[in-house]
Amino acid sequence: MGGETSKLSPAVVGAFTKMAKQDVPEDKFWTGLINSVLPMASIPADAVRKVVKDQPVNVARLARACVGRIHQAACVQGAMSVQERTIVLNCSSMLTSLLPVLFEGESEHGLVESVFWKGVMPGAAAEDQPMPLAEPLMSCILCLFMRPGIGVDAPGCPADAMLKDSIVGKAYDKPRTQLLKLMLVTCSQTLYVTPDEYKKRDNRWLRFYSAQPPQLIVPIVRSWLATIFSYDPVGMGIPYSSTVVTDTQEDVVDSTLHALIACLDYTPPQAAGAEKASPPAAGAVATQQVLDTVKTEQKESSGNAFRDALRMANAEADLAFMFRGMSRLLNNPNQASSTYFVGSIKEVGCTQELLIVLWKLIDENKDFLAYILRACDVNEIVVPVLVAMFEARKDPSKIGLIHISTFVMLLLSGERNFCVNLNAAFIRRSVKDLPQFTGNNADLVYIVYHRLITEGPPQLESLYDCFLTTMSNISPYIKTFSLPAASRAASLFELFANKNRLLKNDNMPRYLVFLLEIFNNAIQYQYEGNPHLTYQVLRRKKVFAELTDIAQDPAAAIASLSLPAASTDAAA
Repeated sequence: MGGETSKLSPAVVGAFTKMAKQDVPEDKFWTGLINSVLPMASIPADAVRKVVKDQPVNVARLARACVGRIHQAACVQGAMSVQERTIVLNCSSMLTSLLPVLFEGESEHGLVESVFWKGVMPGAAAEDQPMPLAEPLMSCILCLFMRPGIGVDAPGCPADAMLKDSIVGKAYDKPRTQLLKLMLVTCSQTLYVTPDEYKKRDNRWLRFYSAQPPQLIVPIVRSWLATIFSYDPVGMGIPYSSTVVTDTQEDVVDSTLHALIACLDYTPPQAAGAEKASPPAAGAVATQQVLDTVKTEQKESSGNAFRDALRMANAEADLAFMFRGMSRLLNNPNQASSTYFVGSIKEVGCTQELLIVLWKLIDENKDFLAYILRACDVNEIVVPVLVAMFEARKDPSKIGLIHISTFVMLLLSGERNFCVNLNAAFIRRSVKDLPQFTGNNADLVYIVYHRLITEGPPQLESLYDCFLTTMSNISPYIKTFSLPAASRAASLFELFANKNRLLKNDNMPRYLVFLLEIFNNAIQYQYEGNPHLTYQVLRRKKVFAELTDIAQDPAAAIASLSLPAASTDAAA
């Protein structure tokens, strides 16, 4: 929301001081405030809170004036002038600062409901005509995204245009970033409600956005995809160029990713009721439920215009464009950390958002999934995903990144082409604590998952089922497991076969089944190429014997767990 009062003009500071002290009904005051041609920074939240507390009617007048001015600009045909664009962006900036403060105190004053949805001014007479602001504001935001002079270079976007032809010039990065921030703020009301209210209440803002006609949403989504996947943080490859030239594109890419994810994640109430399924076991992620959310065939209309628009990006040139962009951005963090000159390559900070978009693409756009398995080297995406999981294992703030990466890997592991592609040789990368080995990308899967299980936080225990399912799925197709990968698979078997763990944790027998499947698949289908795994299994002869004893007489095994304690008591 900002707190940089120094960037605000004295006139704006004085206007908010006056708004907090007295009722200001004069139209001239509001016209002068919103028609300022000087770029305006965010309004400090404390200044907005003071006006909301002392003079709520002035807040309603400000909101109505800003929305009215934006609506006026959006209705004019043709390219927008620089002066008009500045006024629109100033109004957007004020609304971006105003709405979060209104959302956080909605239970006390109810201004969002009364002013934005019912259109009633505080203290208005009964005969006054209501003028709701929410839907006109959202309609204007969507229209401005495709308006020449503020959202795009030229009017019109043919439905059959390629994504690479939908790239917007850098001159509009800042205006589009401001519009995206305003859109995100309007969608954020659910952040300010309790969990119980969240379950009961639908997000009306997102419902309106997702219900717009395809002819409006499709060009917007295509321009967003073009913005994200055309971004190249390295640029021309000049070292330290990012420290010399301001990169305005990064801000618009971040905002675009957030807006796209928010819109794609929304499920209309009628669709949400149809998708409800039985809950998974307590504390665990049900592997089958994750897979059931993703169908192999193209889905029917979802009721969300953004999801439907994402599925329409199915031309082969568009799919190749998205894959190249995704690969470039996911590989950037490792590329930036592996240079000879520290900090010479700019590192993007949106890896987690990119992984969510990757999941959405795989989930919603079956043509994308089929294309990357058929015509691309999927390892260009898989390796950076695994590296990101490995580096996030000790960071509690990145548990979500590991979850979404796990689901992506689980889904892909069900595809034969993906599993076969994992036989490609692993190209060594400079990753801290990652053991150096010579092998294939399947070895990397096993090494990373072993570390996540043995070194990861307790919150990851709910993902063990998914980890082991992925390892089991790929095992029949891997021609050779290296010694590091084979030894780690065998050590996991030994870990889960421990008598104390096995008899006290209901999940351990299921985990052992997955590991036995790995051994059986490798020995049955790829015996000649897997001497390391075969040897590691033979070395665990004693573990197999102990499991046999437990299976033959489980009661005695359970009783033996208490023998040390009983012997100690007897000796005493």
